[in-house]
Amino acid sequence: MESKLQFRRPLFWDINKNDIEKALVESVDWVVVRVFEFGSIEDIFDVIELYGKQKVREILTRETLQPVSAAMAFLFLDVDVHRKYAA
Repeated sequence: MESKLQFRRPLFWDINKNDIEKALVESVDWVVVRVFEFGSIEDIFDVIELYGKQKVREILTRETLQPVSAAMAFLFLDVDVHRKYAA
C-alpha cells in the first residue's frame, strides 16, 4: 500500500518501522484514530485520501476521540456523534 503515511515515523513511534506498511493495511481503525489524535493536517488529508471519506467517517463515528480530535473529525468529515458542534 503506497501512502505518504508509511514514511511518517513520528506518527508510529511505538511500532517497528518495518511494520508501518503492514499496520496501514491490517489495522485501519487504529491508523485512522492515531492520525486524528497525533497527526498534522497534512496527515489527516493523507489518511482520508488513503482510505476514503466514507471509511474514515465510519471509523470515527464508532471510536472515542479526544476533544481536539473530535473537533477535527467534525471539521474534516462532519462527524459529530455527540452533537457538540452542529447547531
